[in-house]
Amino acid sequence: MPIDGNAIPYVGIYTLDLFCDQLHEPRVEMTFTGQTFSGCCANARKAGWRIHRATKTATCPSCTRRLRNVARNFAQDREMRRTVR
Repeated sequence: MPIDGNAIPYVGIYTLDLFCDQLHEPRVEMTFTGQTFSGCCANARKAGWRIHRATKTATCPSCTRRLRNVARNFAQDREMRRTVR
């Protein structure tokens, strides 16, 4: 604290740089800012990014859509194989 008793104002900011972990060119990267890590993650999720905290990786919006479609198609194919038997 300064000698005259006035507190020094400061601004807290957090920057989150995300790079897509899928192998594609050009490399997708984006920066999000906020006051906390969870605030930055919320902004990234609103933009369509998927953040994997356990593996510390991220997936861009286009790859997220592609992977979701692949999983959906796999589940539909598996269901079709069950009904055919």
